[in-house]
Amino acid sequence: MNQEETRKIVLETLESYLNMQIKAIQELKGFHEEAAERRPRRGRRRQSLVDMSYQVLTESGTAMHVSALVDALRDHYHRITDRDALSSALAKKARQGLLFRQTAPATFAALPEPGQEST
Repeated sequence: MNQEETRKIVLETLESYLNMQIKAIQELKGFHEEAAERRPRRGRRRQSLVDMSYQVLTESGTAMHVSALVDALRDHYHRITDRDALSSALAKKARQGLLFRQTAPATFAALPEPGQEST
């Protein structure tokens, strides 16, 4: 990763952090955003970490530990995520029987898509 990519990631992370702080302060002040005041989003929906994780696991074809999955998300999508938050989200989907199965502690594999045979 070069210096410009690192700089971009740090600035995006800082921006997200500051936006969360502003929302928390507004909530404490009693300011609640009306749904009608929200601007419609333009363009494509940003892909969720769960969606990206499913794609990485499907492409790899093997189960991965969450730490390796976090590294893969960073390398493939330039997304930095908290290991514990990702593990929790994937475990929740696995318990529901959606998208993932847990093969060992903090290790997940993608379930085959409906209509595909598992190998």
